[in-house]
This record gives sequence, structure tokens and C-alpha cells, in this order.
Amino acid sequence: MSNPPETPAQDYEALLDECLAYAVAEGDIVNFRLLFMPASPFRKDSPEDASTPKYDYLFPETTDTPRYREALSLIQQEDISRFIREQLDRKGPPKLPWQAVLALGDNAARLGKYTAAAQAYELLRVRRRIQDIVLDKADERLNRGEIAAAVRGYTIALGLQYDYAAFPEPLPAVPDYQERAPALHSVYPASTEQTLSLQEDAVLCKAALNYLLPYAEFSGRLEQAAPETRIQFTAALIRGLDHDWAAFAEVFRKAAQLTANYQPVFDKLNAFRPDIIEVLAEPPLDPAILPELRTIPQMLSRASAANHEWWHYIKTMAYHHPGAALFVSRQRLSATEEIVVPRIRPDSALAKALELAG
Repeated sequence: MSNPPETPAQDYEALLDECLAYAVAEGDIVNFRLLFMPASPFRKDSPEDASTPKYDYLFPETTDTPRYREALSLIQQEDISRFIREQLDRKGPPKLPWQAVLALGDNAARLGKYTAAAQAYELLRVRRRIQDIVLDKADERLNRGEIAAAVRGYTIALGLQYDYAAFPEPLPAVPDYQERAPALHSVYPASTEQTLSLQEDAVLCKAALNYLLPYAEFSGRLEQAAPETRIQFTAALIRGLDHDWAAFAEVFRKAAQLTANYQPVFDKLNAFRPDIIEVLAEPPLDPAILPELRTIPQMLSRASAANHEWWHYIKTMAYHHPGAALFVSRQRLSATEEIVVPRIRPDSALAKALELAG
């Protein structure tokens, strides 16, 4: 890490450039804005001192990277440098150098720091335009069959989404899959037609894209894609949003095998209405197998206990693996208890692409 000054007499001008360049190079909008705030250690009237260890985090560990050198060169341009000093000397809210903010946003996007990129672009009022450009390029890649590049484009655009209804001020929109996943299963599936994961791939892909890309301007762009392309894109998107998907798929297959062993029992339970189950002379389910059945949702969701409500399992599952909520179903154990079990169509190309089929 570069050594901050030992005394205030040292060159704060060069240190300011170093900190600004570091923030721009790393796409760090929080630190960049901090350097202009009233409490900035680089303001002449600030009681803060950049030479203290308190501010070590503002300095780069190394200055020998192309991204940092490019950012430093930008910050040291005469007109930009002069503007920065003027803003640090003025009273009231400072203006930020747009060239540096734009470069910061671009670096944040390259580094996958989409929340920071969204904030930077929003400050410049270009966020939506950049988002449209990214989506247009992603569609071009999709039309050329470059699925991975198309998914990356949509993932970036999704990361740049903004929530204008946030309080007390608009903020970058954060994916809330764990909050929306239970809505996919709001109705208990009384038949195959009501089980999302057992639908044909065309129906399942549409539901998946509406869930994973929950904005009409995103999912609507994909409606005209060929069926096979939509399957490939959906599978790649699920993997792209979950770098641990392979591990989940392995657990899913094991849970699916356990579920298949008890499918006759589940079919028998589903043949009765909940109010009928409790008054049957002979319970359709042997209480001795309940502990094993309760481990199924526990496996899928990494839950530490096996006594949660069905929606809790789905919320937890979707937090770790957003796409997982598309391939499970509620399953009744009694009139008052339900679990979550894996269910897929044997002929589903989407499930096979995601390695969910045994």
C-alpha cells in the first residue's frame, strides 16, 4: 500500500490524485464521493487528516496496473484537475467531474460491480441509455447464436436497473428472488397442469424469464427468439446468476431420487382433500417415514432444521440458487404440513441442460 504522508506538509495534491484514481480504477463510487464531501480529508477546512491510518483504505495497494495508470492520467488532465480543486474549495454540495464519473462507471461494470456502475451512470443521467445499448448488443449476440455473450449482456443490464420507488431516494434495484419465489407456488398443485416445473419447456422458459428478468423491457425482448434458443438462453442465465449451480444440481438429483421412492405415497396423499386426510380411518402416510421426507427440502435449501414452512424453504433456496424455485413443487404430508420436493418433466430439455435429470 502506498504510504500516506507523515506530516500535513507533504504533497496532498499528489495523494488526492492517487486516491481519486484508485476509486475510478476500482469502480468505487462510495470512496469517490467521500473525497468530495465536507468531511473529506482533502478539504482545506476539514478537521480530517489523510495521513492517519484511518484513511489507509483510500490508497491503492499497487499503482502498477494499466487500469490505475489510465485513471490517474485522466484525473491529472489539466481541466479535470483544476475542476476538482475548485469543487474541494467551494462551499455547499460539490459537482463531480463527469469524465471521471463515467470512467468509474465503466470500470465498475467491467469488474461486475453493477450497483456502483448504476449509481455512477445515474448521476450522469445516462444509465437508461447505456442499459438500452447493452441490451441491444446482447440481442445482436443472441441472434448470432452467442448465448454466453448474450446472457452476460442481459446480466449487466439487469445489474444497472434502478428502483425509483425506493425511499427516501431512488436506489439501484437489487434482485429479490427470495421474496418473489414463493409467488411461483402460491397455489397448491392439485394436478400436473398446476405444477410449474411439469409444464412444457415453452411455458417453463416463459415463466423462468419473467421471474429471473422481472421487467417487461427485458423479458419482452426474448419473446420472438426460437424455442431452442430460449431454452439455451434460460439455462445459461440460470447458471450465470448462480456460480454454484453445479453443486445444487448434484443435490437436486439426490433429492429427486429420494422423492421418486416415495412418489406412490405422494400420489395417494394428493388424491384426498386436506380436510379428508385427517378423518381417514387409516392414515395414507406412515408416520415412521416423516423424518426422512422432511430431509428433502432441507437438502435442497441447505436449511439447518427440517421443521420450516414450505415457503421458508423456497425463500432460502432462491436466495442461494435463484433458478431452483422453478424446479420444485409443494407436497402435502398432512392436512397441516407441507414440504418442498424436486419435480421435473422427464423430457424437459431445459432440465437436461441444467443437469437436473438423473
